[in-house]
Amino acid sequence: MSSVTIPCPKCTAGLKLPGPEYLGRKGKCPKCQHRFILEEPDEVELQLAEQPAPPNRKPTPETPMVGTSPRWIPDADQAADPVFPAAPLPQIPQPVVPAADAFDFDQPSPIPIPSLASIESTLPNNSTHELDFAAAATGGADASVVSRVRSRRKKSRKGPIVLGIGTALFVASMAGLWYQQDQKAKADAARQLTEQQPKQNPEWEQEKQEASVANDDGKLLSPTSGKQIPLDYMPFVPQMVFHIRPAEVWSRDRRHQEFVSLALNLNTWMQAKIVEVTTFEPQEIEELTFGGTFLSRTSEPEVVVVVRLKEAQTASELQLKRFKGQIRADLDAEIFESQTHAYMLIDEKTFVVAPVALATDLAEAKTFSRQPSVDLEVLVESSDRTREMTLMFDLENIDTHREFIFGTAMQDFADSFVTWFGNEVQTVSWSFHLNDDALYMETLLHPRNDSSKYKVQRRVTGQLAELPGRLREAVRFMNPGNLGYRTMIGRFPAMMKATALGTSSGIDENFVRLVTYLPDNAAGNLAAGALLTWDESTRTDFNGPRPVTTTEPRMPDTVADRLKLPILVDFRREPLQGALAYISSEIKTPITINGDALKLSGLTQNMAQTYDLGEVSALKAIDAIIGNPDYKGALVIVVDEATKSIQLTTRPVAEGAGLPIYDTK
Repeated sequence: MSSVTIPCPKCTAGLKLPGPEYLGRKGKCPKCQHRFILEEPDEVELQLAEQPAPPNRKPTPETPMVGTSPRWIPDADQAADPVFPAAPLPQIPQPVVPAADAFDFDQPSPIPIPSLASIESTLPNNSTHELDFAAAATGGADASVVSRVRSRRKKSRKGPIVLGIGTALFVASMAGLWYQQDQKAKADAARQLTEQQPKQNPEWEQEKQEASVANDDGKLLSPTSGKQIPLDYMPFVPQMVFHIRPAEVWSRDRRHQEFVSLALNLNTWMQAKIVEVTTFEPQEIEELTFGGTFLSRTSEPEVVVVVRLKEAQTASELQLKRFKGQIRADLDAEIFESQTHAYMLIDEKTFVVAPVALATDLAEAKTFSRQPSVDLEVLVESSDRTREMTLMFDLENIDTHREFIFGTAMQDFADSFVTWFGNEVQTVSWSFHLNDDALYMETLLHPRNDSSKYKVQRRVTGQLAELPGRLREAVRFMNPGNLGYRTMIGRFPAMMKATALGTSSGIDENFVRLVTYLPDNAAGNLAAGALLTWDESTRTDFNGPRPVTTTEPRMPDTVADRLKLPILVDFRREPLQGALAYISSEIKTPITINGDALKLSGLTQNMAQTYDLGEVSALKAIDAIIGNPDYKGALVIVVDEATKSIQLTTRPVAEGAGLPIYDTK
């Protein structure tokens, strides 16, 4: 079988075919990778180069001319293209062609010629039957086309298999590594979360659950369910809010008439103040919202009142008959100014009253109203504008401006009022509503940042239980001239006892809720007793001889007995020294920390303490602290009964000094 050489039409490289039966197929150039149809090249006229005769020999007609082997010469128009060296043509001797009658086509050929179908069956499954003739050209003279194609198929199969196995192993190893890292990260996160969670007391958890249920029950007792009190049109940040519904409080029904009449001087003062500020009678006003702010320590608070009337009014009637002021043309809002007040008209039923010095700020507040502080806003969001009275304030502001709120004659009462709440409460909300069959009062107490709701609840419930006894001792100093007043004041401690018994406490998300639910006839008596007692206290000399009263339990004589006293433990990352200082104040026993001993054991006084144990003994609280596994049993306490003191130290130092280690179990 004779081979055929085909030039590449792109780079003119020679492609050697095993035989002419491959003509008409698609091939690929081994040099430039160009794909083209294998076609037999056009015949090229060959020219023989003349060979010069030897100098001593002359050609004769009898001697034939001897030339070189034929070679291809490009045409003239292809001379400018680059010529690439082609594969050398093998020197094949010219075969002797026998006569046509020498072939017997009926006889089988002695040389087996592979058919086209047999060759195609060994090729890869490709519709174009592309052949790599570079491999065929270098396969050797004895290698057949079928063996070369099969070898090529085997080699092409090994590469993807090896690559696939390697990729799978890499993906599996990376997935395993990721899974291990993910599980480790989850375990670390779970461990940190467990460490951050406070150690809890099951009994205390049950008590907190009961407080939450009591809070839900208290909300269900509410006779109203209105929206929160609006604080629109405030030209300053309100630090005190008083909301009242005058038309309901001073209504004509028997219960409210009895209640306001028993309020005595307070009733008269409030009615006169409302008419002075708003120029309307209480029965004409649906809602009044007082907003107050406290400036410097020596200045009086500023007050703004938002008035919402029951009936609509015309602007001319308000200006001529009510406001009696001149309109400010230089302000964007409709503001009328009198000698003392500025009135901003909102609509035909709503207007705002402020000191005349705040007229400009009042105009700005029509479009941008100031909001209360965060501590007071928590209570505003839980308020109800349909209740008849609501008072909200910041206890710290009451304490710093007591002379303007209570007056100079009631400083003792102011001190008692602030001291009664203690250092645990930040803001207070008190609301009152008198319905057809009961008196409803609700008190919300928002704790300070360094306190907690549970501490506030514990303190206030204890104060309520002690209040009747303190009032009983106080009224002994009072001697009102009117017999009826003396009877009412004498009964007031018993009224407060009934109030304390009728008050339930619950824990909400941000505050403590106290709910008082009393019969309707108790409203007037409670109001009269409170006001008469308050009024008489301003004329009573409490500096004379008086019974000695105490509101604190007597401390046991021994430190061991003091450690048995119950305390409320609710530490949230409290430093060690702060936690021990709290325990020390509760049991009235000094607790010192041996800082040098802690340093020797690698401990500090600022180690965070997180415990939610509820009401437990002081000894159990100390045991929870020193029993922390992170301290590895290094902390101990030493009790000195002679000096009535406790020392926190480490076990090695205590044993080295021969100090007796107190057993906290």
